[in-house]
Amino acid sequence: MQIHGPKRVYTEESLEFWFRKLVDPWDSHFPDDHLRRGRLLYREGGIREIELSARDAVIHVKIEGKEEYTVVEWGDRGLVVRSSSADRILADSIAVAGLHEIEELVADEISVVPSDHPVGPPPPARRVNGSDRVKEEGPARAMVLILKATRQGLICEPFWEDAAGRREPALGAAGGDGNGNGYGNGSGPNQAERGKVISLTAQARKAHFRFDGERHVYVLSELGDIPHFVSQILPAWRKSFQVEQEAGVDRLKSGVRRVEVEARAGRRSDAGLDLEWIFRVGEQLLSRKQVRTLTRLTGGAMIIPEIGLVSIEPQKLERVREWNASLRRLEFETPPPYLLFSLFGDPTLNVTVTPELEAWRQQLSEGPGQLEALPPFLRPYQKRGVEWLAHLCDHDCHGLLADEMGLGKTVQLISLIAHRPVPEKRHLVVCPASVVPVWQDEIRRFFPSIEVRVLSARDDFLADSRDGIWVASYAQLRNHRSMLDQLTFGYAILDEGQFIKNPDAKVTHACFEIRARHRVVLTGTPLENRQLDLWSLFRFLLPGLLGTRRQFETVMGRDRDSMVQRLRTQLAPFMLRRTKAQVARELPPKVETTLVCPLTDLQRREYARVCAEGLSRLGDDIDKALKEKSFGFLSLLTRLRQICCDPGLLPW
Repeated sequence: MQIHGPKRVYTEESLEFWFRKLVDPWDSHFPDDHLRRGRLLYREGGIREIELSARDAVIHVKIEGKEEYTVVEWGDRGLVVRSSSADRILADSIAVAGLHEIEELVADEISVVPSDHPVGPPPPARRVNGSDRVKEEGPARAMVLILKATRQGLICEPFWEDAAGRREPALGAAGGDGNGNGYGNGSGPNQAERGKVISLTAQARKAHFRFDGERHVYVLSELGDIPHFVSQILPAWRKSFQVEQEAGVDRLKSGVRRVEVEARAGRRSDAGLDLEWIFRVGEQLLSRKQVRTLTRLTGGAMIIPEIGLVSIEPQKLERVREWNASLRRLEFETPPPYLLFSLFGDPTLNVTVTPELEAWRQQLSEGPGQLEALPPFLRPYQKRGVEWLAHLCDHDCHGLLADEMGLGKTVQLISLIAHRPVPEKRHLVVCPASVVPVWQDEIRRFFPSIEVRVLSARDDFLADSRDGIWVASYAQLRNHRSMLDQLTFGYAILDEGQFIKNPDAKVTHACFEIRARHRVVLTGTPLENRQLDLWSLFRFLLPGLLGTRRQFETVMGRDRDSMVQRLRTQLAPFMLRRTKAQVARELPPKVETTLVCPLTDLQRREYARVCAEGLSRLGDDIDKALKEKSFGFLSLLTRLRQICCDPGLLPW
């Protein structure tokens, strides 16, 4: 008997009608947002009165001082909603709240007879297997609810259990179709069993379970509702039903627990990086299978039956995904140790390293020691540059030498190759075409014993296996791109590295395909326009250190300031830049020499002829010529300059 709540007007006939109807999953008739508003109205006690008949139900509410009603009719056409309100959402919300109240009424008023008591007089004859015969209703069986914690949510699977302990599904093909039909061994449910089904249906919906018609179970998939159900509502269910639960259900009481992520790094036997991601909840570590499931999480929380409800910070999960995606994209046979630095500077990660790897990192960060037997012509800062480059090579790393123009980056690299040779390996220098003669001259001047060859269109890397240094222009390297994946160089050096600042250019992609034991980039301007310039340089030098291009641009666009600070931390061990002001004391005094270059007879004749033609065309008034014939005047100056530089520049 109801003590509080809405007024209820009904007859036994109407109660029986709605008893039969409500086992059907009626919530499929309403949109999700209408269901949510209706449930809220029901929970807040917004229904004032319900009137039931054997055909329809009238639900009365009072909202903001205004009386409204909705009629829910369940006839041959199915469920139909009519309302005094023209607002469709409000009409459906009143209907949903009213149907929940009717479920509660039916669950309260339909007699649930204990299984060891007779139900009443025998029912009328029922058609069973095509024949009419009277089948007495046996004692009501016990309803057993099996609760399981799954990744899809909390599952409630109802069974009938007879006196002998035999069980069969209470819903579905074996035990019913969810509409009160086909229970037991071909017989329909008796009144007590039907009451239990209605009661379960009402209570399941109140707890926000939904009926899964395929599996014939109730599912609570809203993870936020699960802890409240297990701790507060489930004890009340035990008074009406026999409840059995798997071990994982109790773990859901504590609510959502945070998954902590840390990286544990060490050195492999082949000197590569051995990185393991550790996922844990409290002191409990997640298995590999659980981690794979967790990394597929798109947001919010999820259930891991062995642990409970868990969630992970999206930033940490995205960092793990980025790392794995970068390794897959670059196809490392062995992850190089420098990738350790891609993890530092990231506040979302806790990184622990083995003592051996920490010693390696400290040695790299501390910088180089002094090298003996370096060429005597190197200035002190140039010796430090060679020592720094050799130090990186010794630690399986690669560097960007960004000394200001004029400080001798070329001679430092040649000294490195001479002092620290790679046996049985050729070396490759890639530079602009105008710089190719500079490399030739510097090598022949300081290290004449090193053979130098300039790559031309007719050369073949694979056919010519002699030791020495190949010097190639960026254009020629692009023309030989098809050979690059078949050869591994000792040193690969990119001079004027800003030539590959555009990661979309063909020449950049050609440079990315160079394979070498040691890689060095030389540039006086490591950053010209945007941070993506740096990504392209380090994609050649240290692939994977800055992640993929998409990851780099996404993080840079999201939080530029923190990303710039993180770049400083990550790149500091691999960049060396000195300005002329910093090394001024080590530079020799400035020497100025005036060289007079006399004109040849051909230059004198051409100069005089072009001057005469220009004067006849432009006149003697220079100011007037500049104003009225400026283009012709500039053309004349250009021709005179070409004559002074080299007559071969003239078109004729």
